[in-house]
Amino acid sequence: MSDLRISNGAARRIARLASRRKRPAQRVLDTALRTGLDYEEWFQREVAKGLGDLNAGRVLSHRRVLNAIARRKAMLARALKKAA
Repeated sequence: MSDLRISNGAARRIARLASRRKRPAQRVLDTALRTGLDYEEWFQREVAKGLGDLNAGRVLSHRRVLNAIARRKAMLARALKKAA
């Protein structure tokens, strides 16, 4: 994978972060890559799950979601009023 490149802007950001944290730039880069890749993999899994739910018909209508939000808001308003 020798064709991977890092932009000058990203290299400057890594150097700046490394300097602030008093860490080697490679460690900052490795951490950023690991964190970013972990997020991307999680996100893709969640999208796949959501699409699976959609394809299986496990969905809520817009109306049901709005009604649930309205009920929750009313419940919270009553709790706040009671606490006051």
